[in-house]
Amino acid sequence: MKVVLSRKGMDSRAGGIPSPILPDGTLLSLPIPNEKSGVPYGDLVYKGRTYQQIIQQIHPTFDFQKHPFCHLDPDIYGVLKNTHAGWKPAFGQYEIPAKHLDGQGVDVGDVFLFYGMFRKTEALPNGTLHFVKGAPIQHIIYGYMVVSEILKDQDKIKELYPWHPHAASTEHPDNRLYLATDYGVFENRDSLLLSKPGQPNRRLWNLPAFCASRDIFISWQGKNTPVLVNGHAELNSACRGQEFVITAKTPELEKELRKWAESLIGHALA
Repeated sequence: MKVVLSRKGMDSRAGGIPSPILPDGTLLSLPIPNEKSGVPYGDLVYKGRTYQQIIQQIHPTFDFQKHPFCHLDPDIYGVLKNTHAGWKPAFGQYEIPAKHLDGQGVDVGDVFLFYGMFRKTEALPNGTLHFVKGAPIQHIIYGYMVVSEILKDQDKIKELYPWHPHAASTEHPDNRLYLATDYGVFENRDSLLLSKPGQPNRRLWNLPAFCASRDIFISWQGKNTPVLVNGHAELNSACRGQEFVITAKTPELEKELRKWAESLIGHALA
Protein backbone atom coordinates (compact mmCIF):
# COMPACT_ATOMS: atom_id res chain seq x y z
CA MET A 1 0.00 0.00 0.00
CA LYS A 2 1.14 3.54 -0.82
CA VAL A 3 0.03 6.76 0.85
CA VAL A 4 -0.11 9.97 -1.21
CA LEU A 5 0.11 13.33 0.54
CA SER A 6 -1.83 15.39 -1.99
CA ARG A 7 -1.71 19.20 -1.73
CA LYS A 8 -5.04 20.81 -2.60
CA GLY A 9 -7.04 23.99 -2.06
CA MET A 10 -6.17 27.67 -2.08
CA ASP A 11 -2.64 28.75 -1.28
CA SER A 12 -0.42 31.83 -1.55
CA ARG A 13 -0.44 31.60 -5.37
CA ALA A 14 -3.83 30.09 -6.20
CA GLY A 15 -6.50 32.18 -4.48
CA GLY A 16 -4.08 33.93 -2.17
CA ILE A 17 -5.59 32.84 1.17
CA PRO A 18 -5.55 29.82 3.45
CA SER A 19 -8.63 27.68 3.86
CA PRO A 20 -10.57 28.21 7.10
CA ILE A 21 -10.71 26.05 10.17
CA LEU A 22 -14.31 26.87 11.05
CA PRO A 23 -15.38 27.45 14.67
CA ASP A 24 -17.03 23.99 14.74
CA GLY A 25 -13.69 22.36 13.84
CA THR A 26 -14.49 21.76 10.17
CA LEU A 27 -11.46 21.89 7.86
CA LEU A 28 -13.16 23.52 4.88
CA SER A 29 -10.82 23.32 1.91
CA LEU A 30 -11.48 26.17 -0.51
CA PRO A 31 -11.08 25.10 -4.16
CA ILE A 32 -8.73 27.16 -6.31
CA PRO A 33 -10.05 29.64 -8.90
CA ASN A 34 -10.47 28.21 -12.39
CA GLU A 35 -12.35 30.03 -15.13
CA LYS A 36 -12.84 26.88 -17.24
CA SER A 37 -14.58 24.78 -14.61
CA GLY A 38 -17.93 26.58 -14.76
CA VAL A 39 -18.65 25.97 -11.03
CA PRO A 40 -19.36 29.30 -9.26
CA TYR A 41 -18.23 29.69 -5.66
CA GLY A 42 -21.83 30.71 -5.00
CA ASP A 43 -23.00 27.21 -5.99
CA LEU A 44 -21.09 25.53 -3.16
CA VAL A 45 -22.88 25.49 0.19
CA TYR A 46 -21.70 24.46 3.66
CA LYS A 47 -24.29 24.56 6.47
CA GLY A 48 -26.37 27.25 4.83
CA ARG A 49 -23.50 29.53 3.71
CA THR A 50 -22.15 29.64 0.21
CA TYR A 51 -18.41 29.47 -0.28
CA GLN A 52 -18.64 32.94 -1.80
CA GLN A 53 -20.13 34.29 1.42
CA ILE A 54 -17.46 32.56 3.51
CA ILE A 55 -14.64 33.90 1.35
CA GLN A 56 -16.11 37.42 1.38
CA GLN A 57 -16.13 37.34 5.18
CA ILE A 58 -12.59 36.08 5.74
CA HIS A 59 -11.03 37.86 2.75
CA PRO A 60 -13.18 40.87 1.74
CA THR A 61 -10.86 41.92 -1.09
CA PHE A 62 -11.14 38.64 -3.01
CA ASP A 63 -12.06 39.57 -6.59
CA PHE A 64 -15.12 37.53 -7.57
CA GLN A 65 -15.50 39.44 -10.82
CA LYS A 66 -12.09 38.15 -11.87
CA HIS A 67 -12.45 34.74 -10.23
CA PRO A 68 -16.14 33.72 -10.10
CA PHE A 69 -15.50 30.02 -10.82
CA CYS A 70 -13.56 27.32 -9.03
CA HIS A 71 -11.95 23.92 -9.61
CA LEU A 72 -13.91 21.65 -7.24
CA ASP A 73 -11.42 18.80 -6.96
CA PRO A 74 -11.23 16.53 -5.06
CA ASP A 75 -14.99 16.45 -4.82
CA ILE A 76 -15.45 14.75 -1.43
CA TYR A 77 -17.58 17.21 0.57
CA GLY A 78 -20.80 16.88 -1.44
CA VAL A 79 -21.40 20.65 -1.22
CA LEU A 80 -22.40 21.40 -4.82
CA LYS A 81 -25.96 22.71 -5.22
CA ASN A 82 -28.21 20.46 -7.28
CA THR A 83 -25.71 17.62 -7.07
CA HIS A 84 -25.99 15.24 -10.01
CA ALA A 85 -28.13 12.19 -9.26
CA GLY A 86 -25.21 9.89 -9.98
CA TRP A 87 -22.71 11.80 -7.85
CA LYS A 88 -19.74 9.83 -6.57
CA PRO A 89 -16.54 11.04 -4.90
CA ALA A 90 -13.79 11.63 -7.44
CA PHE A 91 -10.36 13.20 -7.75
CA GLY A 92 -8.89 14.19 -11.11
CA GLN A 93 -5.34 14.62 -12.32
CA TYR A 94 -3.52 15.06 -15.63
CA GLU A 95 -0.19 15.84 -17.29
CA ILE A 96 2.97 15.84 -15.10
CA PRO A 97 1.30 15.06 -11.74
CA ALA A 98 -0.65 12.17 -13.31
CA LYS A 99 2.50 10.74 -14.89
CA HIS A 100 4.24 11.10 -11.53
CA LEU A 101 1.53 9.05 -9.81
CA ASP A 102 1.84 6.43 -12.55
CA GLY A 103 5.60 6.38 -12.17
CA GLN A 104 5.26 5.78 -8.43
CA GLY A 105 2.88 2.88 -9.06
CA VAL A 106 -0.18 4.43 -7.38
CA ASP A 107 -3.07 2.02 -7.92
CA VAL A 108 -6.28 0.54 -6.50
CA GLY A 109 -6.10 0.23 -2.71
CA ASP A 110 -3.70 3.13 -2.22
CA VAL A 111 -4.68 6.09 -0.07
CA PHE A 112 -4.76 9.80 -0.87
CA LEU A 113 -4.44 12.04 2.19
CA PHE A 114 -5.45 15.52 1.06
CA TYR A 115 -3.83 18.46 2.83
CA GLY A 116 -3.64 22.20 2.40
CA MET A 117 -3.04 25.59 4.01
CA PHE A 118 -5.39 26.27 6.92
CA ARG A 119 -5.92 28.98 9.53
CA LYS A 120 -8.34 29.19 12.45
CA THR A 121 -11.42 31.39 12.21
CA GLU A 122 -13.89 32.66 14.78
CA ALA A 123 -17.38 34.12 14.57
CA LEU A 124 -18.08 37.76 15.37
CA PRO A 125 -21.21 38.64 17.42
CA ASN A 126 -23.08 39.25 14.16
CA GLY A 127 -22.24 35.71 13.00
CA THR A 128 -19.68 36.60 10.34
CA LEU A 129 -16.33 34.84 10.20
CA HIS A 130 -12.83 36.23 10.36
CA PHE A 131 -9.37 34.77 10.83
CA VAL A 132 -8.17 34.63 14.42
CA LYS A 133 -5.56 37.34 14.94
CA GLY A 134 -2.09 35.82 15.22
CA ALA A 135 -3.26 32.31 14.33
CA PRO A 136 -0.63 30.54 12.21
CA ILE A 137 -1.11 29.24 8.69
CA GLN A 138 -0.37 25.51 8.80
CA HIS A 139 -0.43 22.47 6.56
CA ILE A 140 -3.20 20.16 7.79
CA ILE A 141 -4.64 16.90 6.42
CA TYR A 142 -8.35 17.50 5.81
CA GLY A 143 -9.64 14.41 3.99
CA TYR A 144 -8.92 11.10 2.33
CA MET A 145 -9.82 8.69 -0.47
CA VAL A 146 -8.99 5.01 -0.86
CA VAL A 147 -8.66 4.33 -4.59
CA SER A 148 -11.20 1.82 -5.90
CA GLU A 149 -10.77 2.52 -9.63
CA ILE A 150 -8.70 4.69 -11.97
CA LEU A 151 -10.82 5.83 -14.89
CA LYS A 152 -8.82 6.80 -17.99
CA ASP A 153 -11.46 6.40 -20.70
CA GLN A 154 -12.21 10.00 -21.71
CA ASP A 155 -15.64 9.24 -23.13
CA LYS A 156 -16.69 7.53 -19.88
CA ILE A 157 -15.35 10.44 -17.80
CA LYS A 158 -17.54 12.84 -19.78
CA GLU A 159 -20.54 10.51 -19.72
CA LEU A 160 -20.44 9.32 -16.10
CA TYR A 161 -18.94 12.36 -14.33
CA PRO A 162 -20.14 15.40 -16.30
CA TRP A 163 -20.13 17.63 -13.18
CA HIS A 164 -16.45 16.98 -12.44
CA PRO A 165 -13.93 19.56 -13.78
CA HIS A 166 -11.83 16.83 -15.38
CA ALA A 167 -14.77 15.99 -17.63
CA ALA A 168 -13.93 19.32 -19.29
CA SER A 169 -10.19 18.51 -19.39
CA THR A 170 -10.21 15.56 -21.76
CA GLU A 171 -7.89 17.34 -24.18
CA HIS A 172 -5.08 17.23 -21.59
CA PRO A 173 -2.61 14.34 -21.79
CA ASP A 174 -3.07 11.57 -19.22
CA ASN A 175 -6.35 12.94 -17.91
CA ARG A 176 -8.01 10.55 -15.43
CA LEU A 177 -10.24 10.24 -12.39
CA TYR A 178 -9.40 8.41 -9.21
CA LEU A 179 -12.63 6.94 -7.82
CA ALA A 180 -13.37 5.74 -4.30
CA THR A 181 -16.03 4.04 -2.22
CA ASP A 182 -14.09 4.82 0.98
CA TYR A 183 -13.57 8.55 1.53
CA GLY A 184 -14.22 11.32 4.02
CA VAL A 185 -13.32 14.67 5.52
CA PHE A 186 -11.98 15.38 9.00
CA GLU A 187 -12.59 17.77 11.86
CA ASN A 188 -9.49 19.47 13.15
CA ARG A 189 -7.32 17.54 15.60
CA ASP A 190 -3.62 17.45 16.49
CA SER A 191 -2.88 14.19 14.64
CA LEU A 192 -3.81 15.83 11.31
CA LEU A 193 -1.24 18.62 11.64
CA LEU A 194 1.71 18.28 9.26
CA SER A 195 3.49 21.55 10.09
CA LYS A 196 5.84 21.35 13.07
CA PRO A 197 4.24 23.39 15.88
CA GLY A 198 5.83 26.50 17.31
CA GLN A 199 7.78 27.68 14.28
CA PRO A 200 6.84 29.85 11.26
CA ASN A 201 7.75 27.53 8.36
CA ARG A 202 4.61 25.58 7.48
CA ARG A 203 6.64 23.40 5.08
CA LEU A 204 8.71 22.03 7.98
CA TRP A 205 6.72 18.91 8.78
CA ASN A 206 6.52 16.47 11.66
CA LEU A 207 5.81 13.02 10.23
CA PRO A 208 5.62 9.74 12.17
CA ALA A 209 9.03 8.52 13.35
CA PHE A 210 9.09 5.52 11.00
CA CYS A 211 9.25 7.93 8.03
CA ALA A 212 12.87 8.67 8.98
CA SER A 213 13.86 5.13 7.99
CA ARG A 214 16.06 4.71 4.92
CA ASP A 215 13.50 2.16 3.72
CA ILE A 216 10.78 4.82 3.44
CA PHE A 217 10.77 6.84 0.22
CA ILE A 218 8.82 10.10 -0.22
CA SER A 219 8.64 11.20 -3.84
CA TRP A 220 9.16 14.68 -5.31
CA GLN A 221 11.37 15.79 -2.41
CA GLY A 222 14.68 16.11 -4.25
CA LYS A 223 17.50 15.99 -1.70
CA ASN A 224 15.15 16.63 1.24
CA THR A 225 14.86 13.58 3.47
CA PRO A 226 13.18 13.11 6.86
CA VAL A 227 15.45 13.24 9.93
CA LEU A 228 14.52 11.86 13.35
CA VAL A 229 14.11 14.76 15.80
CA ASN A 230 12.48 14.37 19.23
CA GLY A 231 10.43 11.35 18.23
CA HIS A 232 9.25 12.67 14.87
CA ALA A 233 10.53 12.45 11.30
CA GLU A 234 11.21 16.10 10.48
CA LEU A 235 10.99 16.96 6.78
CA ASN A 236 11.52 20.31 5.08
CA SER A 237 8.98 19.47 2.38
CA ALA A 238 9.29 20.55 -1.25
CA CYS A 239 8.18 24.11 -1.97
CA ARG A 240 6.06 23.22 -4.98
CA GLY A 241 4.45 19.92 -5.83
CA GLN A 242 1.06 18.28 -5.72
CA GLU A 243 1.52 14.58 -5.11
CA PHE A 244 4.06 13.24 -2.59
CA VAL A 245 3.95 9.43 -2.63
CA ILE A 246 5.14 7.56 0.48
CA THR A 247 6.41 4.05 -0.30
CA ALA A 248 7.63 1.47 2.22
CA LYS A 249 10.34 -0.90 1.03
CA THR A 250 9.83 -3.59 3.69
CA PRO A 251 6.72 -5.45 4.94
CA GLU A 252 7.33 -4.16 8.47
CA LEU A 253 7.37 -0.54 7.39
CA GLU A 254 4.37 -1.07 5.14
CA LYS A 255 2.48 -2.19 8.26
CA GLU A 256 3.55 1.03 10.01
CA LEU A 257 2.42 3.08 7.02
CA ARG A 258 -0.94 1.30 6.98
CA LYS A 259 -1.37 1.76 10.76
CA TRP A 260 -0.70 5.50 10.42
CA ALA A 261 -3.26 5.90 7.63
CA GLU A 262 -5.81 3.83 9.57
CA SER A 263 -5.25 5.94 12.69
CA LEU A 264 -6.08 9.09 10.74
CA ILE A 265 -9.05 7.60 8.89
CA GLY A 266 -10.47 5.96 11.98
CA HIS A 267 -11.01 2.45 10.67
CA ALA A 268 -9.13 -0.51 9.21
CA LEU A 269 -8.35 -0.48 5.52
CA ALA A 270 -9.33 -3.42 3.32
